[in-house]
Amino acid sequence: MTATIDSIVSHVRQWPGVDTAPHRFGGTEFLVADKEIGHVHDVGIVDLAITKRVRDSLVTDGLADPHHVLPDSAWVTYRVRSDADERDAIRLLRLAYLWRVLALRRRGIDVDPSVAPEDELVRLDFPPELDTLVRTTFSDSLDGRASA
Repeated sequence: MTATIDSIVSHVRQWPGVDTAPHRFGGTEFLVADKEIGHVHDVGIVDLAITKRVRDSLVTDGLADPHHVLPDSAWVTYRVRSDADERDAIRLLRLAYLWRVLALRRRGIDVDPSVAPEDELVRLDFPPELDTLVRTTFSDSLDGRASA
């Protein structure tokens, strides 16, 4: 499992604006503008920091589980059980990254000018309810007004 987790860390740390640090309970955490978007544990657990509404959508759609320690929080857990789960783990981390990048753009901070939100949402191919939630929440950032 460690090789798959190492591959996830290697992939995510390459995204612009992402810093990594040791996680206080083991593993590696990912930070964007000094705020954690998620972390991985060597045992195959990926935890994501997201909003409660996105958490509910991910859990309802079966894309993640409630957080393994704090099930009523806005965090979710994705379990990497095989190499085949790497793609979905990265996809979920990319959602957390996109959510943070768009939130920062609303405040006039652009940590990754290369992110094209519309293209990202198409590529991530999330269920309609989740896609709509992201589009509704960040409509101003999606059409370019917040980053102008």
